[in-house]
Amino acid sequence: MKNPTNHDIERLALAATFVAVADQLSFAKAAVLTGISTSTLSRKIAKLEDSLGFKLFARNTRRVALTEIGQIYYHRCKEALASIDDTDEMIASTHGDPRGLLRISLPVAFGRIVMPDILNDFVNHYPRVQVEVAYTDRFVDLIEEGFNAVIRIGNLPDSTLIARKIGSNTRRLVVSPRYIARNGAPQSPGELGQHNCLCFRHHSHYRTLWNFKNGDKSDAVAVKGSFSSDNSEALNEAILRGMGIGIIADYICRNHIQKGDLVNLLPEWTLVPETQIYIVYGSSKYLPPKTRAFINHVVEAMRVTN
Repeated sequence: MKNPTNHDIERLALAATFVAVADQLSFAKAAVLTGISTSTLSRKIAKLEDSLGFKLFARNTRRVALTEIGQIYYHRCKEALASIDDTDEMIASTHGDPRGLLRISLPVAFGRIVMPDILNDFVNHYPRVQVEVAYTDRFVDLIEEGFNAVIRIGNLPDSTLIARKIGSNTRRLVVSPRYIARNGAPQSPGELGQHNCLCFRHHSHYRTLWNFKNGDKSDAVAVKGSFSSDNSEALNEAILRGMGIGIIADYICRNHIQKGDLVNLLPEWTLVPETQIYIVYGSSKYLPPKTRAFINHVVEAMRVTN
């Protein structure tokens, strides 16, 4: 393997400068973060573009955007720089506690309802780790988007990533007492077709067929309703207001059921397919200590919760 030259070192520095600007999509914001003037940043980016023979940014007086080539170059540079950071942290951690920036992605409702205490305990236990959380129901690309770990709910696609189950995603068929007072309550899954059913819409996974199982019996019901949403908490709120019947994760509706604000319908029937909750991370042989610490912390916390 050849020894690094001054050209290699300069190229790495230019790549880091490029990533700083691309992260912010603003030369002014990148200048504040890096301590390098906007004019110097602009010259460095121009030099990098000249050496590559491609424009990385499309710029006008009001905005900065990555070109198509710029987006490809950004993801590769981000991955390379993250690998360097992880290697540095791995070496440093042999003489101390987990440290550095930990980037995680959480489903919105799960992150807001289940994770606050878990995150608070983790930060208190590992004060040298800085946690950055992205709340989204989108299945992020862990590697391309630079996350150390993500929590996912549902069936997982095949991949080279490692997934550890941390809990079961129990779902409940719920309705408010005010809806029952107006419309009555279904006594079997088949009667749902006569009711206003509110559905969770998630990209192409928009289901109007609800499946149930009770021992050896099964039932699939085509449902329809006046409201759907890609946000489970918004759906839960609509159900609470008496708009209709819906399927909601237990961690969202549990307290409302206990207080009597919602009724758990047909509890003898199980909603299928049953889904699980996972923490997902890269299969790197050298898992950064900050990531390993977070995974172990979440697994233990969820074990106690469940």
